Amino acid sequence: MPSQYLHIVSFNIPYPADYGGVIDIFYKIKALSQAGVRVILHCFQYGRSPSKELEDLCFKVHYYPRKRGINYMLNSDPYIVVTRNANTMPKHLLGDSFPVLFEGLHSTSVLHKCIQAKKLTLVRAHNIEHDYYRSLSRVERIPSHKLFLLSESIKLRRYEKILHHADYILGIAKHETDYFNETYGDAVFVPAFHRFEEVSSLPGRGNYILYHGNLEVAENSEMFLSLAKNLLTGTPYFVVVAGKNPSPGFQKRVARFPTVRLVANPSDQELDKLIAHAHINLLFTRQSTGIKLKLLHALFAGRHCLANPEMVEGSGLDRLCTVAGSMEESKIQLVKLMGQAFSEQQVQDRKRALMEFSNRAGAEKILRILA
Repeated sequence: MPSQYLHIVSFNIPYPADYGGVIDIFYKIKALSQAGVRVILHCFQYGRSPSKELEDLCFKVHYYPRKRGINYMLNSDPYIVVTRNANTMPKHLLGDSFPVLFEGLHSTSVLHKCIQAKKLTLVRAHNIEHDYYRSLSRVERIPSHKLFLLSESIKLRRYEKILHHADYILGIAKHETDYFNETYGDAVFVPAFHRFEEVSSLPGRGNYILYHGNLEVAENSEMFLSLAKNLLTGTPYFVVVAGKNPSPGFQKRVARFPTVRLVANPSDQELDKLIAHAHINLLFTRQSTGIKLKLLHALFAGRHCLANPEMVEGSGLDRLCTVAGSMEESKIQLVKLMGQAFSEQQVQDRKRALMEFSNRAGAEKILRILA
């Protein structure tokens, strides 16, 4: 039988579930709770308020203020770790024998104390963090921010050795799980948790191409502008770009493309509708870190998915996408897909292939570890 109780230490309050990391955490909590696990949640609080939704879902919720300030940047350990170190947390974590799931390296400041207390410990690896921060530094234009990201990458590479002491590492992408297994051992692939209960893709045709993402993240906005210039310009197709908090500069640059319409800050319902009715979902990224939840969203709810190799690397989902390794190949595949209806057979193929990526399947993997 699985353990009845589980501590989860979250790097932020995971509600509302409106960006990658907290989406995985919130729907993981929900799936485990539905499977009968009583979750004791520990959240570091910054920029978000205590959540009644979480308090209703969990057995108990503890909140801790996240520390901030330039002095923490001078620490030899990563900023994302040392700013999440609460004096009261060990009291709440160590007073019982229940296992602990740490969400990301961010939350592992008390991992060693849990090991000393002989608790079963699991760490959810949302990325290979030092690779992720180095990738962020490459697209950062502000010199001080770039320096911080590079420094954090170096510290994270060194700090990551703490994973030697965890009992299990839960990888979110297959290639990253392989890396953690080879480096530290006892890594298990547990796909990202998400809000989709079943595949709802519509057969037939749409009349536009969609790119969606968090547009306040430089990588996403710069990627779309590159696609608009190098892939979409000169085509007769209508394009929608949708996402969170596009900057005034991005809006101005998008306005130069006559066939592109920007939808800023769409609601979940509006974004679902845009994804469902698009003919092609464009899924391009410069980073192969983690797994992109936008990929799962498009596969569960959309039609054709045109992706670059970095988007699908390690996901096990490349067979459900049309993958193009260059802009020239992307142009060829774009024209080809716009001429093809999305078939009922493709819908059924997705339903079979995405069973492994259901929240229930992910929860069962964790339950087997806790048993």
